[in-house]
Amino acid sequence: MAEQDSLKTQKMLVGIFSILLVVILIIISGVEMKHSVDPQPIIEISGLNKRCVDCHNSKGIAVKAIEHWEQSMHAEQNISCIDCHTAEEGDFDEFFCPESDIRVAKHPTPKDCAECHEKEVVEYADSKHAHQFWLLSNGDRAVFEFPIATRNGCEQCHNIGNTWPDGSVGECDACHAKHTFSKAVARQPETCGECHVGPDHPHIEIYLESKHGNIFRATEKNLDLTYKSDNHDQIPIDIPVCTTCHMDSDGKQPMTHNVSARLAWESQAPWSFRTVWAEEKLGDWKMKRGRMESVCKSCHSPDFVNVYFLTADLVNLQYNEIRREFVYWTKKLTGSGVIDRLELEGKFYSDPVLNGWDENPEIEMYHSWHHEGRRFRHGAEMMGADYTQWHGIWELQHNMGEMITWAAEQGDPEAKRWVDSNDPGKFIPFALYDIPGNAWGISSHTNTTPFVYNNYPDYWERVYTNVEQAYQNGVLTDEQWRLWLDRYENKDHYLGTKYTADNDSLYNIYKDRNAKDTEAFNKEAVDLKLKGKKFWEY
Repeated sequence: MAEQDSLKTQKMLVGIFSILLVVILIIISGVEMKHSVDPQPIIEISGLNKRCVDCHNSKGIAVKAIEHWEQSMHAEQNISCIDCHTAEEGDFDEFFCPESDIRVAKHPTPKDCAECHEKEVVEYADSKHAHQFWLLSNGDRAVFEFPIATRNGCEQCHNIGNTWPDGSVGECDACHAKHTFSKAVARQPETCGECHVGPDHPHIEIYLESKHGNIFRATEKNLDLTYKSDNHDQIPIDIPVCTTCHMDSDGKQPMTHNVSARLAWESQAPWSFRTVWAEEKLGDWKMKRGRMESVCKSCHSPDFVNVYFLTADLVNLQYNEIRREFVYWTKKLTGSGVIDRLELEGKFYSDPVLNGWDENPEIEMYHSWHHEGRRFRHGAEMMGADYTQWHGIWELQHNMGEMITWAAEQGDPEAKRWVDSNDPGKFIPFALYDIPGNAWGISSHTNTTPFVYNNYPDYWERVYTNVEQAYQNGVLTDEQWRLWLDRYENKDHYLGTKYTADNDSLYNIYKDRNAKDTEAFNKEAVDLKLKGKKFWEY
């Protein structure tokens, strides 16, 4: 009997190992089939290109650049060194490689790229990326930031709009890294974040703070960013990266290298205004907004998109009213001689409306546009709550208080009255925009606490007048005005105030818990007096 059991066990083990062997063979064959279906491309190099590659490899010069090129679509299509680095006698960047008679171009420019990618180069040249504001000659790049500081500072990013001696503009490899020219690298959010980062335009931080960036981080290992943009019926990835919204096709509109084609605001400027950039080609701001809405509505409901954009639009308009306060004070203090402006060769180097750095109001004004004001607006546009709030409007209000306090210290009577007042309304010396509720849903109680709601019975009537004027001025569409009116006429619903009584029992539960929290807070911290002797007495 024992021998029979042992034999059965041996047969069972043999059967198990046989099954495992079959499974392993199937896996191996699948891998081999995959390799046979997706073979590595054969890169052929000949003629002058072979001389370039052989020389670089033999001398150990930029060999990684060759390896990167071998991974590129260029290499697969036999587009090689001389095709991009070709040069004619007299070209601004011609030179001969050492120990070589080959004339080559040191700086391939968009003009060279246009030999094959004309559409992309033309679109790019029409974008604000190409403009780059050099023609404005901003003083902040010449006073605070002396030239050597800008070489790897301003210029490293702003070279994306470099104007070349051959008449072309741009820097294609700022996004498409040398020499792979990878679409995946260009679409990686951190590529945009090389420049769109920091206190003045923290777009990569805003993106990563948003739900978009959060989901991207959780799923990026499964995303293939090498897709062709125009050969699909919808967005080919489950979560947007920067190019998804600003460049790629969503199946309804074409892919573009003009990053201005979907932007409805100039919200990086000292004042927010509806874009007129290249509208003879791109259409007006409403058409540009429509393109962006098309992308957003691939994932979000139309109601959410419409309310979210309207709210962000009102933030841009609200920024203008705050900006107006800074302009008022800098002009007033300049007129009274409190701010002294230095004139050199007929030019003011600290313009009271745009910038200036030598006195407090000018410093506050500059930061409130170039830093905090951008964060306030861009955070609202890109779902970056913390950048809209604490890095945005909170800092703007702080800057305004610092500016008026400085004016009071210089003897301005109006500023003194502001400083001496304890009326909370003094922090809103400008007109307000608002919208009942938000895009996320309905909440009760949260909209009953703001100072302005409780202390100004005509609050919504004032806001109505301002929004109506913005609509009449053409910066809001008919649809946006109707959407705002619907919310205004049903504000008790959208603010949640009509549901307050229904939730009183739940509200009271949390009030009781908060009271218990406060009791512990006072007992364990506020009221605790240590008996040990202090090390310093005032």
